[in-house]
Amino acid sequence: MKKVSVNIAQLEEATAIKVGQIILDDSHYLTLWGYLQTDSGWRKCDFVTNYEVLNTMLRAIEDKSEAVQMAIVQKLENMEQIPEIIDFEAQLGEAVTFDNLRFHLARPQFTPGADLTEYAGDSCYYIRQAEYCTPAEAYARNIDKCMMELRASYELYLGYRELEFDDTTARVESGLADDTKYTLAYCAWQQAGNH
Repeated sequence: MKKVSVNIAQLEEATAIKVGQIILDDSHYLTLWGYLQTDSGWRKCDFVTNYEVLNTMLRAIEDKSEAVQMAIVQKLENMEQIPEIIDFEAQLGEAVTFDNLRFHLARPQFTPGADLTEYAGDSCYYIRQAEYCTPAEAYARNIDKCMMELRASYELYLGYRELEFDDTTARVESGLADDTKYTLAYCAWQQAGNH
């Protein structure tokens, strides 16, 4: 197997992905064609990862674990061509969902200084790590993320007010035109110890 040098930038997290196909080649990396769960639903996305992360992912799924593992083992034992594809959608009837994990994602850059994100946009990620995450932990992390975003919006609002924008304009510019969202942002800001 050959090694490929990959530089990583722009870290993100996700709590669920679906994998429709896995592409195997003679490197230490795998390509996963699938979907990323976002606030607006599932979005088609490609992933690159290594065998260690895949192993963690496989241990975390319960309902289709054996079928998925056997499909991978059979392909690895009988690789006739490179690259080789494992098509879960064809074999199992649907993409395999990995939703009890926290995925640490990054956008890959393959040569120093060459930013490929302009070509891949937000539809290609390198899965740096996958770790077990209960539904309660995922929910708590989503709440924490929401609170951070609300706090940041209120701080932006305060910045506009400091620049002497009127209240209405400052709220619109900071995304807090809605009274409920403004109140929640203020509470999040206050909860963080800001007064």
